[in-house]
Amino acid sequence: MDDVSTEGISTTFLADSLLRSHGLRARDFAFLGGEWDRNYRLTTDAGETYLVKVHFPVRDVAELHWQEAILVHLEGKDPGVAVPRIVRALDGARHVALHVGDDRGLVRVLHWVWGTELSRVGEHSTALLHHIGATAAAVSSALAGFTSPTFHQTHHWDLARSGDVIRDALDADPVLAGEFGAEVVLSRLAAVEPILAALPRTVVHHDLNDNNVLVGTVEGRQRVSGVLDFNDALHGMRVAEPAIAGAYAMLRKDDPLWALGHVVAGYHAVTRLTDGEIDAIFPLATARLCMQVLTWTVRARTQPTAYGAMRMQHTVPALARLLGVAPAHAAERLHAACAEAETRCRTGESEPR
Repeated sequence: MDDVSTEGISTTFLADSLLRSHGLRARDFAFLGGEWDRNYRLTTDAGETYLVKVHFPVRDVAELHWQEAILVHLEGKDPGVAVPRIVRALDGARHVALHVGDDRGLVRVLHWVWGTELSRVGEHSTALLHHIGATAAAVSSALAGFTSPTFHQTHHWDLARSGDVIRDALDADPVLAGEFGAEVVLSRLAAVEPILAALPRTVVHHDLNDNNVLVGTVEGRQRVSGVLDFNDALHGMRVAEPAIAGAYAMLRKDDPLWALGHVVAGYHAVTRLTDGEIDAIFPLATARLCMQVLTWTVRARTQPTAYGAMRMQHTVPALARLLGVAPAHAAERLHAACAEAETRCRTGESEPR
């Protein structure tokens, strides 16, 4: 195994630590990047694969506690697809300390979740899009009832705050006022913001983007095989789940509403959405893409990263396409998609062919 250093931590050092703490003998490490954490794919001498998350330095211990608690909560649930599972240390701990000089970090080991990121799948079948929506509903159902004294109330990517995030970005960089259709997105949000507080609430994954949804093949059909990264979970609007999942399903589509409609229909077939939720999905999905573009654009002014550039690659053209879609037309198509889903349910057909 080559010794590779990433921001002061060598893979040899990490391998020695994992051998002592978890009894895992490393054969190979592959650095996977990450927005805040350092993530590695670990292959052991026994041929097993794990995800190693290095938090160095530790930014927020309370946040790490609830992130572990939510994975423990999921251990007793069946979300219908694979999700990360904690690999406990030899002493039963969920994480172990990592000391480098005077700095302290934490290391967590998770079972590897197999599949291909949705972002790397060239074609998305109707059945896959439907299954993305159904999976979003199942994951929210599995998360129901989760609570933690350290669970955060909101964060930068909170969809309910998307209008504030967009406005903050424009304040930080006024040049952006004429780019990416921010004013159009804000006007669309203004039309639905009065009803958002009254919409049903639950614990949601809140980040079913095209890197966190994994795809496999079952009996020749594309299916969601796993879901990653519960670190942006919130107790918030239930509709955030299909809106965010649908937003990223619209990337790289000539007809983004076609993709969004199938995701929403898949969700609706499992968990019935209210009329208000259906009306809010398109403005919220568009807002999610806009806040992503603006956030990474502002960050890139001072600290450009390959990760940020990658996240924007397909979002910018998709957002431009969505700005030409009338919200009323989008709502009409989504209501029709949900009505079709209800008809299929009544006739015993679980998903479109």
